[in-house]
Amino acid sequence: MMLAAYFLGFIFYSFLGWIWETTYCSIKAKHFINRGFLNGPIIPIYGCGAVLIMLAVNAFGTLALPTPTIAFNIINILVVFFGGMLLATILEYIVAVILESFFHIKLWDYSKNKFNFQGRICLKCSLFFGLLSVLFIMVIEPLTTHTTTQIPDMVINIAAGIVGVILAIDIAISLSALLKLNERLRAAEEIINARVGITLVEAAKIRDTLHEKIEERVDENQVISKFHYQIQRMARAYPGSTSLRHSEIWEKLKKQSEKQAK
Repeated sequence: MMLAAYFLGFIFYSFLGWIWETTYCSIKAKHFINRGFLNGPIIPIYGCGAVLIMLAVNAFGTLALPTPTIAFNIINILVVFFGGMLLATILEYIVAVILESFFHIKLWDYSKNKFNFQGRICLKCSLFFGLLSVLFIMVIEPLTTHTTTQIPDMVINIAAGIVGVILAIDIAISLSALLKLNERLRAAEEIINARVGITLVEAAKIRDTLHEKIEERVDENQVISKFHYQIQRMARAYPGSTSLRHSEIWEKLKKQSEKQAK
């Protein structure tokens, strides 16, 4: 029951994170942007951060709901704020390093923000994570906990199992596309720039490089349009992303994906 409840909490806060980022980025871009690495409406980094904070809070005992008349609650708020800010910032940095080191891609870059570190984390986002931690843990979490206690354990376990299977399938599909991202980008560059002594038909036969085989004498846009759906979705979801190995073709893919979205 405890494990299933934490897992569903992870899903719930990942969903709230997706709502926030999708809404914010869509308004900023003036068109819908389906944020997130996965196909489902969740962004796991928010769920992971929320669960880590919940575990930390439980380790130090139950915190009272904030009440203006009780000074100790102000301390609770500050503890959750700075603790959540620290945990979420560390998590964001680790995820950024993993993406850059193993997949050679930057999904976000804070280099233009003040008080950033290596473009991976910045003060503004860290402060926002702190505020989000207070909202999640001291406002939303008590409400959801009260609701879940009314649900039978069997229902929670079954729900967690079903959602877990769906999530595992989504992760497998998304991770498979990400692992092949650089291979696909490289092959597209070879085709467009004719950097290798092979024909377009031969280049198109590179295993799992492009979603569909391409024909000879296709133009650049046709080659880019053949990328796997998952790769195109990622390019649309993170318009500020950068490929560390194939920046030129990635920028072209983002531009074409953005046109299709509008």
